[in-house]
Amino acid sequence: MIIEPSIRSNIFLNAHPLGCKSFVLDQIEEAKQFPKFVGPKKVLIIGGSSGYGLASRIALAFAGNADTLNISYETAPKGKRTGTAGWWNNIYFQEFAKETKNIHKDFVGDAFGSQMKKDVIDYIQQHFGKLDLVIYSLAAGARFNEETGNLVKSSIKAIGSDAIGKTIDLADLTVKDLVIGTATEEEIKDTVYVMGGSAWEEWIHALADHDLLSPGFKTISYTYIGGPTTDKIYRGGTLGKAKEDLEHAALRMNNFLSSHYQGEALISSSKAVVTKASVFIPQMPVYVSCLFDVMTRNHTHETITAHKYRLYKDMVYGQKRIVDSEGRIRLDHLEMEEETQRETIHMMTTYSDAEILSLHGTEMFIKEFHQIHGFMLPNINYELDTDIDALAIKQPE
Repeated sequence: MIIEPSIRSNIFLNAHPLGCKSFVLDQIEEAKQFPKFVGPKKVLIIGGSSGYGLASRIALAFAGNADTLNISYETAPKGKRTGTAGWWNNIYFQEFAKETKNIHKDFVGDAFGSQMKKDVIDYIQQHFGKLDLVIYSLAAGARFNEETGNLVKSSIKAIGSDAIGKTIDLADLTVKDLVIGTATEEEIKDTVYVMGGSAWEEWIHALADHDLLSPGFKTISYTYIGGPTTDKIYRGGTLGKAKEDLEHAALRMNNFLSSHYQGEALISSSKAVVTKASVFIPQMPVYVSCLFDVMTRNHTHETITAHKYRLYKDMVYGQKRIVDSEGRIRLDHLEMEEETQRETIHMMTTYSDAEILSLHGTEMFIKEFHQIHGFMLPNINYELDTDIDALAIKQPE
């Protein structure tokens, strides 16, 4: 069938398999050009099928020679449904990773569930060996509470008063106003439960209970801090409360890992990137577009793969770690440079909608948003028929 982008209310309803293949290969080819480094040998990535998690996996596998396990919740293609981009990313990562001659395995399912923990722990015990690193990069909209039998949903909302800003409508390519409502106490609590640090902590203690952590073991999760233009929703909203909980969990785990394994639990603040949730956060699409424009002109822009490569080579396993007063690794230091923030905010506050849409940074934002779903890749002929059934014969391993 011919697969064209299907977008409803800024949500992609489909993905292009061959575009995803090209997207993954581009990241891999980039990582293969980086100087090799000595890092972790055995890595578990919880949420490694897209975004920061996939970039971390690629950097560690192809520049760090690591064995990798990935857990991600994906939907396979069925009938006219193309399946999720992450489902195809897993397949093509596996295909290209064969050349490493290392172990790479995917577990597709609910990373929050007890059955997934059992399956992964059994595999590690029987086939993988003790872990050197666990990356917690899970982005989920809901989490099933096995104790209560309830599905708990997260919310991207403000606290105290509504958050008002702009977004970019991907269907008609216009700048539109966006209002995010005020969260209730229940919505705050639920978002912390889904997106906070409790599940991360449960994973680490489950692995420790089964003696699956190596001496010097590390675990890391990703946060985002950003500047004043997104503070209302990021650090001041439900997302911020969840990230605070994530950071508190890191402190507790750091004490445990330090005393038992001479290890550490880390939080890294990543740079702003294009994610599936970007367009639902007031000001974020405009901020990222202006930021990309500024950083590209200043030659400080990094791809997501280069960003994660630098994290592990220089800051987690190297001697160039930059931390703030809270102990967080500030991989976002280039984004947060005073002049970069000043230029970005100036553009956001003085440029018209038409000027924003004409920016090179906006073109980058729109293109990357399509590319994470397998569209707008330059070497793919999207007018050709795609046989999804034939491509889907190979399941993620």
